[in-house]
Amino acid sequence: MRKTTVIVMRAISSLLSLAVIICASVLAFAQASPAVFQSFDVPGATDTEPAAITPSGEIVGLYFNPDGSLHGFLLRKGTFTSIDVPGATSTAVAGINARGEMVGAYSDGQANHGFRLSQGRFSTIDYPGSLNTIATGIGSDGGIVGVGSDNGVNYRGYLLKRGTFSSIIFPGTSVTFQEPTMIAAGRIVGGYVDDAGVHGYLLVDGSFKTIDCPGAPGGVFLSGIDSLGRMAGEMTTTDGHQHGLVVRNDDCIAVDFPDSIATYANSIDPGGDVVGRYTDAGGHTHGFVVEHFLHGQSAP
Repeated sequence: MRKTTVIVMRAISSLLSLAVIICASVLAFAQASPAVFQSFDVPGATDTEPAAITPSGEIVGLYFNPDGSLHGFLLRKGTFTSIDVPGATSTAVAGINARGEMVGAYSDGQANHGFRLSQGRFSTIDYPGSLNTIATGIGSDGGIVGVGSDNGVNYRGYLLKRGTFSSIIFPGTSVTFQEPTMIAAGRIVGGYVDDAGVHGYLLVDGSFKTIDCPGAPGGVFLSGIDSLGRMAGEMTTTDGHQHGLVVRNDDCIAVDFPDSIATYANSIDPGGDVVGRYTDAGGHTHGFVVEHFLHGQSAP
């Protein structure tokens, strides 16, 4: 994945997945049943990276043009629309809720800012005390999660609800990197780094739960959660391969695009549709969607 700008939060999570961790597994691991993957690309783009999907099938994300420029996109009923914050040098869309409200980040050439797009109007999100802000997810109630950085290295999570910011910090760890990525039905998922490595987490009613997967000593990072509590993300296995991941109850289920060198599952909707990205042998990134991925999976 290209790393031309700090605002690409998915690039950050991919870099973190390379860290080596040794931890006790708390989840059971399951292999995915055969699934039908549909690949897609923004026309003319060199890399396409979906970030989130709504229950009605709208998909948002980011893409790179051949000139290296970064833009957000919305895919609705087979039609792509570019999303660009007016005056920004680059834009990335990271989340969308059922009402069609989007969040993400943009650069003005000096710093990175979060944004919210609602009813055609952009508003800027800046986490107090941060030099750079990223908005990563938005819930159906309008609650927004993301990260702010005071120096471009330390990332601290936040929740923005009804105009008020509150910190999201996994207890007992440093603030080097802690990212909440998505919110649904009051539940928040994300990832954090400690001395052992990279872990996913689930935050419910103020209580954190670490999410690790057996056979994935390379780490777990969570990027999405649906209203039923099922989570999506990635895990890196003993062989160093990055797999997409769906977590349902206590099952870790691998998501692998056929013949890819890496897969990342970014989001899951209540119907069990999974959207994400994969990297081909040439190093280019493409979007994918799998409809009803959990159908055919055995009940936990």
